[in-house]
Amino acid sequence: MRTIRIVAAIAILAALPLAANARHKPAPRAPSSDAKVYAVSRMYTTLSFTVTKWMVFKEEGLFQDFSGTLTYSAEDPAKCKIDVTVQSVSLDTRVAGRDRVLRSDDFFDVEKYPTLSFRSTSIVATGKQTYDVEGDLTIHGVTKRITVPVKMIGVRVMPGIGDFAGFETTFNIDRRDFGVLGSRWSGNTVAIDPTVVIHLIIGGVHE
Repeated sequence: MRTIRIVAAIAILAALPLAANARHKPAPRAPSSDAKVYAVSRMYTTLSFTVTKWMVFKEEGLFQDFSGTLTYSAEDPAKCKIDVTVQSVSLDTRVAGRDRVLRSDDFFDVEKYPTLSFRSTSIVATGKQTYDVEGDLTIHGVTKRITVPVKMIGVRVMPGIGDFAGFETTFNIDRRDFGVLGSRWSGNTVAIDPTVVIHLIIGGVHE
């Protein structure tokens, strides 16, 4: 009987540290909703547009010089935002003569309006990796509130390489809404369709 009591006492003493650990074990931390800021990278970002010419050809251009930031929170889309400024003179269609026409006051008028920009005002999740981004788009000195669908390509930390985020969107605008008429060169809409397809691949790097 004495032996049984001794064994029971030892078992109780052995269990005490386990009970103490259970009481003091920290609760699991909830997923972080902290927003992370990424610099928009020229290396991983493409800002392109496509227009239809003469109802026959698709002509594409892009902008080479831009800067901005994007803020991303996986848990709280309300904390997400993007702000990008583009130098309009950096327009590049791979044809020097066409670039001069598009930079002139008949189209972008880059001397008078040296920048284009987009600044988000709200972001709402529409799916697991999709969002509706509302914001102010400024072209040719005209600002319009638009909403565009955005898909997340991915967010990943690459050990020894960097911390990255990628997003993509395609949407249409009517260039006439922004005063980009091309009246002298193209007869307004005869040569160049007023609908412009915007395709943006945004690559962010957290520094």
